[in-house]
Amino acid sequence: MDVARIREDFPFLKRTIQDKPIIYLDNAATTQKPQRVIDTLANYYENHCSNIHRGIHTLSQESSELYEEARRKVARFINADEREIVFVRNTTEAVNLVSRCLRGEGKIVTTPIEHHSNLLPWTRSRTVDYVHVDGQGRIDLGDLRNKVDPSTLLVAVTHVSNVLGLVNPIEAAIEEARKKGALCLIDGAQSVPHMGVDVKALDCDFLAFSGHKMLGPAGIGVLYVKEDMYERMDLNLLGGSTIKEVHIGQYVPEDPPLCYEAGTPNIEGAIALGAAIDYLEEVGMQNVYAHDKMLVAQ
Repeated sequence: MDVARIREDFPFLKRTIQDKPIIYLDNAATTQKPQRVIDTLANYYENHCSNIHRGIHTLSQESSELYEEARRKVARFINADEREIVFVRNTTEAVNLVSRCLRGEGKIVTTPIEHHSNLLPWTRSRTVDYVHVDGQGRIDLGDLRNKVDPSTLLVAVTHVSNVLGLVNPIEAAIEEARKKGALCLIDGAQSVPHMGVDVKALDCDFLAFSGHKMLGPAGIGVLYVKEDMYERMDLNLLGGSTIKEVHIGQYVPEDPPLCYEAGTPNIEGAIALGAAIDYLEEVGMQNVYAHDKMLVAQ
């Protein structure tokens, strides 16, 4: 991986602070943007800006296709079907959406090393049980095995810790959940931007991640929903884009994923996230992961 060439793609890194060049080590919080992503945002506003899925004029049709092509790019990036991709604002909104909309009784099993976004939403209306972590800070699989029982509705765990950067044994955690018939939600905010993630190989039911941590703009995130999970979910927000027909006293909802994308979405953010994915795929996620490990070792 030609790091010097890649640095040239990021205009932010040409800036100095107190006459010193920037060495940016806060990518876990948010990433800087390559010129391609910035140009994609500008191009949308300059040439296509229009509402989507509700107009027959050229600009609306162009914007709708660019938005849906971004959905297809996200789906390919994590090996999902495009119907399984719901655009949200960020990981926090994605987890809250599942906590509000998933039907079914039972406790939630999580860990004390979760980001607040994967802790607090579950505590509002459900019983939560916490799995211990081992001496290194990873999920204690033995304790997970004990805590997940037939009364468990869902196991919600982080793939990579935002505190320690540790990679959890997520495949084994999902396997333990499956043995007891529990569903699985994976917080992928710190994994999807840094390594290859295949939702089919993982066999998770939900995966949440944010665009701003993977070279994309703020205000756009993704909730992967395994397609058969839609049958177990209530609608979230109602209004524009979520319905096919409205009559006084009744309505016909849109099909997923559109029924979960109420109102005018972050159209330009989704399109720019698609450009960020193009960039990451050209660099190669295996190269990104190897470079991360080199930096950690250094």
